Amino acid sequence: MPFTADAIATILQAPRPNVEAHWPLVVEALGALKILEPAVEVAAIASIGTESYLFAPEKEAGTEAYFRRMYEFDRGLGNLDPGDGARYCGRGFVPLVGRSEYARFGRLVGVDLVEQPDLALDPAVAARILAYDFMLKGVPKAAAEDDWVKVRRLVHGDLSGWKRFNGILIPLLKQLP
Repeated sequence: MPFTADAIATILQAPRPNVEAHWPLVVEALGALKILEPAVEVAAIASIGTESYLFAPEKEAGTEAYFRRMYEFDRGLGNLDPGDGARYCGRGFVPLVGRSEYARFGRLVGVDLVEQPDLALDPAVAARILAYDFMLKGVPKAAAEDDWVKVRRLVHGDLSGWKRFNGILIPLLKQLP
C-alpha cells in the first residue's frame, strides 16, 4: 500500500479520520478481487476524491422533482416503477444509479441493494462496489497503461470532473516509485 491515510488526506484536503476509516476498506476490496496495484490505487483515490470531497460514500443531492426528471421511468436504468428515480439515485464512493445497477452490484457484493438501497452508503459495501465496478469496466488495464482520460471515462461515463481528477492524479503519480 504505497499511499498513507495522511498523504491521501493531504492531497485531497479530505478529513483524515474518513480516509483512515475508509481507505483500508477500499484496499481490502481491491485486494479481494486481485486488482490491487499502485496504478489502481491511484485510480481509486482520484475517483473517490473527485466524487466525494469527504472521502466517504455519499448520496446524490436532489429534490424529488429532480430525481423524477433525471431518472424516473428510465428503462435504460431499469427504473420502471413510480418512485424509482429517487429510490435508486446515486449512492456510494462512485455512485450507483438505477434499479439495474443496484440489483447487479447487490448480487456481486451479497447484499440486497434493491430492497435496501441505502446499504450502498455503508463504507465496506461501497468499497466492494467500487472494486467490482473497476474490475468489470477494465479500469486496472487503463490505469496500468497510464490512460487516465480513459480511467475517468470508464468510471464516470464522461470527463466531467476531469479538472479535479487530474489535480488529484498528478501529486499521486509523483508519489509512486
